[in-house]
Formats: sequence, structure tokens, C-alpha cells
Amino acid sequence: MDKEMMIEVENLEMSYGKREVLRDISFQIKRGTIVGLLGANGAGKSTTMNILTGYLKPVQGKVYINQTDMRRAPKKAKRYIGYLPEKPPLYTDMKVLEYLMFAADLKGISDKYGEALRVMKIVDIEDRQCEVIKKLSKGLQQRVGFAEVLLGDPPVLILDEPLVGLDPAESRAIRGLIKSLRSEHAIIISSHILSEIEELCNDILMLKDGQLVLDNSTAAAKRRGGRNVYRLIIKGDRDKISACLENCEMLRTVRYIGEKERGVYEYSGTAKNNRDIRDNILGYLVGKRFAVYGIEKQETSLEDVFIEMNGREEA
Repeated sequence: MDKEMMIEVENLEMSYGKREVLRDISFQIKRGTIVGLLGANGAGKSTTMNILTGYLKPVQGKVYINQTDMRRAPKKAKRYIGYLPEKPPLYTDMKVLEYLMFAADLKGISDKYGEALRVMKIVDIEDRQCEVIKKLSKGLQQRVGFAEVLLGDPPVLILDEPLVGLDPAESRAIRGLIKSLRSEHAIIISSHILSEIEELCNDILMLKDGQLVLDNSTAAAKRRGGRNVYRLIIKGDRDKISACLENCEMLRTVRYIGEKERGVYEYSGTAKNNRDIRDNILGYLVGKRFAVYGIEKQETSLEDVFIEMNGREEA
């Protein structure tokens, strides 16, 4: 086995009674990689993460964590995992250092104090070690959760919605922390914040109805759409502009973004093929007597890919 391969999933299947939740899921994650786990609600993300952490046993398939079979040696496999749920299970009446030493003791770490200091330094909360956790901001509490995850230096980090509810400054700090951990870990992140996934992740896994529908890199995922996306800024009556764009035979889809200024509206349009149609769209709109303030060709975003794969309503 490849020693750099930290997570290996083979033909994973899961069901609750007669309802299939996961169907034939397979993927691999190497050290030094951050992977985003995407999917609409009910796609199977939580079930997948619960199986990876050993909380659930699959109906069929295998999970290896650092070359260790989760089914045959679950205790050993779990020692290689640091898991951060959406809401970190902190004992908020405890002080930061007190909590981390308690968690280190549960993990069987002999030098509890030294290990607590090590992880506090990594997440930059050394100066908060004597503070009660419940008095910290949500972002600092998230850092305490990260510190607990890093106790014992597990090579695999599984993060469930690590950025939810954070203000912009806290979110930036946590993104920086995750990036700093990349080189020595394999990291899998489940999130609904597609822009954050696009910034953080080397690769993505996209689930739909329990099946893996996309498993290439974010850049390749963008190209998968195979269509050009255009940003359109147009002045005029919004209803008439929308109707005009909806009837444009050059565009496959049209999405209203918002009002840029009074009477000036922004749209996103997806072309039916890869041909550059900026001149054609300009001529079409001018012919309809609209004032065109801008037409910009854009790279297909992860959000566009997500909407294409899952449908607008689910997205």
C-alpha cells in the first residue's frame, strides 16, 4: 500500500431498512490533500463521514485509515483520526488548558500538559489557556475544538462544516489554520459554503442521491460543465431584460444576480456551447434596445457545477 494514502474507501454501501443511502462509493485521499465533500441535503455526506470516523458500520465495503482496516481494527484506525463535528463537543465550563489536558488523558497521551501546550501553539490560543471556554467567541471556541482534534497528532482530519456561523475575520483565521495543516495531514471537509471549498480544497467529492457523481479536482470540475458562463450588466426594465435573456437561443440558463445600481441589473448566463458569444449577445441585446454596460466571460465556478449536477432547487 502507498504509505502516503491516508484514506481509502472501497465500494461503500449503506442503507437504513429498505432505503439506500450510499451506493458503491470509492475514493482515496493522500497526505497533503484537502478534499471537499459536497452534496445537497440528503445526498449522503453525514453518513459518509460517520462511516469514515467509525461511528457507523457500512452494509458493504471497506474503509482504511492509514492502511488500517476500520472494520477489523477500529480502535487502531480511530487513533489516526481527528474529527471536528459541526458543533465541537466542548465542556464549556472548563478552562481551555484544563479541557485540553482532560481530552489528552482520554486519548491516552502521557505528557498531557506538553501536548496541550503544543496544540494551543498551533491554533494560536496560548494566551487563552486560563480562560473559561464559554466566555470565548465562537471563532476561539472553534480553535479550541481544532486543538482537541490535533491532540496526538493524527494524520487524518475530518471536519464537518468548520466555518459555519463564523464572522469574516474568524472565518479567515480558520481557513488559514486549515491551510497550515495541509502538508502533514489528509483533510476532508464537508461544507455548504462552496466559495470556501473552492479556496481551500485540492479536490472535491460530490454526492447525489447516495452516489459519487464527481471526484476530480476543483479545476477539472469547473471544466466539466463544458460551457461558457457570462456576466451581463444591463440597463432597462428588469422584467423585460429577464424575458429577453430567457428567450435568447444562445443561452442555456440565465440567473438573476442583483441590482448593481438604480435600473442596472446583473445576470449570469450559461452558453449552450464553448463558442465565444460575447459579440452575438451584445448585438442581440442592442437590437432589443437595451443599454449594455458590460459582458464578461467567466470561468465556470464550483457553484455553477454544483447547480448543474444537483438542480437549481436542491442547490
